[in-house]
Amino acid sequence: MKQQEKFQEKSREKAIEREVLFGILPVLPGERKYGFLDAMLILSGYCIATWSYTQGAYLASLVGFRQLLTGAFAGALFMLLLYQLPVILSVRYGIDIWIWLRAVFGVRGVKVMTLVIIAINFPWYAVCADLFASSMENLALIFGLPLPAGSHLMLALLCVLLGSGIAFKGLGPITWSTRILVPALLAVGVLVTAIGFVRVPFDVIWDYVPPLGQQDRTTSYILSIEANFAFVITLVGGMAEVPRLAKTERGGYLAGVLGQGLSGSLFVVLGAVMAIATQYVTGEMSQDPAMMMAVLSVPGLSLTALLLVAFANIGTQAVGSYIYGVMLKSTFHRASYRLIVVILGIYVGILCLWGKIVEYFGAFLTIGSCVYAPLAALLFADFFFVRRQRLAFRSAYELEGHNSYCYTGGFNLAGFACLAAGVAASLFIYNPVTGEIHHRLLFTLTPTGFSFLVTALLYLFLASITPVRRYVRKDLEEKPETAPFDRFRVPPRQNLLALPFLWLLCWLKTRGTGLTIDKKGVEGLRPPFLVLGTHHSFTDFYVTPLALFPHRANYVSELEGFEAFGEWYYRQAGCLGTRKFVDDLALVQNIRRVMERKGILVLYPEARYANVGTSSGLTLSVAKLVKLLKVPVVTLNMQGNYLQSPIWNTRIRREARLKAQMTLAVSAEEARELSAEEILSRLSGLLSYDEYRYQRENRMAIGVPWRAEGLHMPLYQCPVCGHEFEMDSQGARIFCRACGSAWEMDEYGNLTEEKNTRGKTSLGTNVKIPDWYEWERANVMREIREGRYRLDCSVRVEALPNSVNFIDCGKGRLVHEKMGFDLSFRDYRDGQQRTLHFPSASMTSIHTEYDYRGKGQCVVLSVPDDTYFLFPLEKGFNATKIQFAVEDLYRSWSHF
Repeated sequence: MKQQEKFQEKSREKAIEREVLFGILPVLPGERKYGFLDAMLILSGYCIATWSYTQGAYLASLVGFRQLLTGAFAGALFMLLLYQLPVILSVRYGIDIWIWLRAVFGVRGVKVMTLVIIAINFPWYAVCADLFASSMENLALIFGLPLPAGSHLMLALLCVLLGSGIAFKGLGPITWSTRILVPALLAVGVLVTAIGFVRVPFDVIWDYVPPLGQQDRTTSYILSIEANFAFVITLVGGMAEVPRLAKTERGGYLAGVLGQGLSGSLFVVLGAVMAIATQYVTGEMSQDPAMMMAVLSVPGLSLTALLLVAFANIGTQAVGSYIYGVMLKSTFHRASYRLIVVILGIYVGILCLWGKIVEYFGAFLTIGSCVYAPLAALLFADFFFVRRQRLAFRSAYELEGHNSYCYTGGFNLAGFACLAAGVAASLFIYNPVTGEIHHRLLFTLTPTGFSFLVTALLYLFLASITPVRRYVRKDLEEKPETAPFDRFRVPPRQNLLALPFLWLLCWLKTRGTGLTIDKKGVEGLRPPFLVLGTHHSFTDFYVTPLALFPHRANYVSELEGFEAFGEWYYRQAGCLGTRKFVDDLALVQNIRRVMERKGILVLYPEARYANVGTSSGLTLSVAKLVKLLKVPVVTLNMQGNYLQSPIWNTRIRREARLKAQMTLAVSAEEARELSAEEILSRLSGLLSYDEYRYQRENRMAIGVPWRAEGLHMPLYQCPVCGHEFEMDSQGARIFCRACGSAWEMDEYGNLTEEKNTRGKTSLGTNVKIPDWYEWERANVMREIREGRYRLDCSVRVEALPNSVNFIDCGKGRLVHEKMGFDLSFRDYRDGQQRTLHFPSASMTSIHTEYDYRGKGQCVVLSVPDDTYFLFPLEKGFNATKIQFAVEDLYRSWSHF
């Protein structure tokens, strides 16, 4: 006998394990079995329970029947239409929402949320137990059986015990319970309708208006809508169990909305009808369907109805214990299913001992929605806007080597912060326990609605901040976004609301730098016009808006900035995305659009920061653009920006003084009449600069002790021994590791040869940094002329197709010689090896970085819909030398 019991117990546990496994693993398309109608009927049964009558009676205490009727259906359907949208993910991928929520809360955080949801949702089953006790008491009353004191509590606990006992037996008894439960509840609904309208005149129900209590009509109506919102949003925890088995996304979504929105609301309305009818007959409104039927119906019908209600409550208790038991079992694999059911039963039993769950039904609804609304909002915002309907399944299922959703110790701090904010937002406007309204205006949105909005908007805002976005979107490494950036999108004007904050930021960033802006010939100039600025450092983007104040403008920006700071923010700042040193007709088209709408377009024609504080040569294409646009051209020659934060060491040097010269370079008439060569000559003169000369002329001492650190990146070749890539720097010194020669950088940017330097150089003992830089350029040009220049290096390739993410393409090979670049790598789109050729004749220069995001030096190659950041894996690679070679090879080809 004992062996048989053990065998049955093992069989039960195995069945539960299979159910747990089935609930976790994705359901394949061929395994989907529900059409729209099937799913809707099942979900209709899922949301029908005797507590619907309690909800109906509660609503009847707040508003009239007509308002109740429209509010119950409209409120429920509105909230369901919104928060059920993520059901699409369950149908598409065949998974429960709790798998997706691992991305929102973390693989451990979702376990905590499981406990929280059960803690706030399982009190519904205490309502069932209370209704069961009332039914049994009314049955005893019908038969004239006296019940001892405390019988209500004992009967409620009996319901919990019987329901838990059925759940103990596993899936078989639960299936039979469900088969009887749903028809029983439907039968009760039919009886309710018949009894209510037979015993009470129709106009009594239709014209019913509750007596005006302590609250005004508006407050009562808002509370009724809040109750409807809260009532349906409590279904969010299990909203995907059936839809994930649906055959189509539309069918799964609409089944949830209509099944729960229509059937659930119908039974709520029926509960209200019975409550109103009971009040009409007895003078007192009841929330107990058993009492309603006992009062309103004939004895035989009353007895049948009471038995149906009693069994329905036991069945509901059993189904709830089983569903949540399986949910907890899937979260805590080692726990015994039977132990979980016992714990759930004890929890409901404690609530029964408390005995006030029905009295505080409205408060219980709102308290539950305090958590459910933020949960639904997070799921909605994460699915549609943050992760854009893409989940990293390997990380979601915690496969070895995939930990994108581990976050901080398994918890997504951003997700939990937004959840807490959503709860606080609800409590900020309404106290569900005392009924006190703290903020009347926000209360019109309802606590649930306001909490939903606050949570979703806060999560979207946090996810748009670069550090938080990279924290939340770690899964992009596993499931990258590959769609290319939309280059043809019409650039928006700078956001007027954002402009004051932009100007304030620019002022704060340049405050203390002594910035002066001299303007020549631009007084009274009105848009449209083109602004061409020098490009020294990121400080340029702070100086330019101040120079253009109070006008707003559009800025041409490299796509990497969109990824770094967020596309939405860059769009609000009026930025046009492009890729450097690539022909981009979409950019030209958008620039023309800006001019046609009488705007200002800011372009930095050097297209990269100054390596050693000297200007780069402009190409004829800049002048041709001026000829095409036929608008005035303003030059903005900024000085001091490089000295403050040079590309080879971006630490701020606060001694640097900033200056900008804003000049009308070409009038609209001159843009039409002058040749492109004449325009180029004029622009080149106005945009010429030498930062170290500016420093010396203004006696601008920069004495930071680390002033030379990083200088060996542009000055990569020793002028004494001629070795390349052996230069290094520390403090105020730059030195050669090969021969020991060293130079010290003084406070004015001059390099003085130290005494231990061996040999003489053509640069002399006192070296100017730009002279050293140009000496290196001449050496590279000589290599090219003599046919000795060639780069063949292993590189790490990171692609940037859009403003969302970089994509690791692994190890590649970069070859550079006379004809151009050949880049061989594994294409992330199809996983195949491919080789891209970048002809020398098409590249005026190349984008270089000396320590890109802490990853070291790199060069950047682009095609119209992709940018490739190339980091060296071998010696013999220097970004500056490659740049020299690219520029010289372009000049060589352009002469043909």
